[in-house]
Amino acid sequence: MGLRAVVLVAALATGQPVGPHQVGCNANEVLNEHIHVHLAIEHAGKPVTVPANIGIVQAAGLVLCLYWLHTHDDSGTIHVEAPGGNFTLADFFAVWGRPLSPTRLGPYRGRVRAYVNGAPYKGAPQTIPLLDGEQILLRI
Repeated sequence: MGLRAVVLVAALATGQPVGPHQVGCNANEVLNEHIHVHLAIEHAGKPVTVPANIGIVQAAGLVLCLYWLHTHDDSGTIHVEAPGGNFTLADFFAVWGRPLSPTRLGPYRGRVRAYVNGAPYKGAPQTIPLLDGEQILLRI
């Protein structure tokens, strides 16, 4: 694990802000902005599960803090519960602790194709804004 990865894991474990927009972590849910985005991932034509509890920092079964971007289950629903802000997929992947770029999707390498509400996304996948009700598909 490289130094950058070690620093990210340490930040996530302590609830420090992460990502391009400095996604915070609070002891309680912050509901000034409360939206849901669906993320689906496919690798080599097969679905990849987006795990439950991304962005939920726990110790001994107790929730220490919830990142403003998190999942509760493995349905692919990203909960954005924040004091405000314009978040992107890069922010969610930072909270998840996984890389995302045009050629990398978590542990997978290759060309990443992104779709938003069924339409091809022209920019880099990490720049996709997290907007209420959006359906995001990443294929690699």
